[in-house]
Amino acid sequence: MNRYTTSRYSGRISFGLLSWMVAFAIIASATGVSYAVLKNNQVAERTEINKLNREIALCRMNANQYNAKSDALTNRWAMRERLIQDGSELRDIRHSQIEIARSSREDAALRATAAR
Repeated sequence: MNRYTTSRYSGRISFGLLSWMVAFAIIASATGVSYAVLKNNQVAERTEINKLNREIALCRMNANQYNAKSDALTNRWAMRERLIQDGSELRDIRHSQIEIARSSREDAALRATAAR
């Protein structure tokens, strides 16, 4: 009767080996859980970085559009056309009417060279 109550593998697996198998299973499970948590954090960080990169690209695009609009508004030919369309009395200045303002140092230097 003793022959049927014991397992045929009971003599082959010792308590030490069974405890090592349980320890290995626990370590493998903990490693898998740790990997999953770290991978999830990595995916979350990558998602945040992609979101920030999209926002930066959008800001750059808005800045480029603003620069293009300001360039169009400050273009002197476009300004002339707008002034003409608006019926403004502002007119072009001829080159002969333009005077170059000099600093006091430049004036002093010119006087010194003229005095020599």
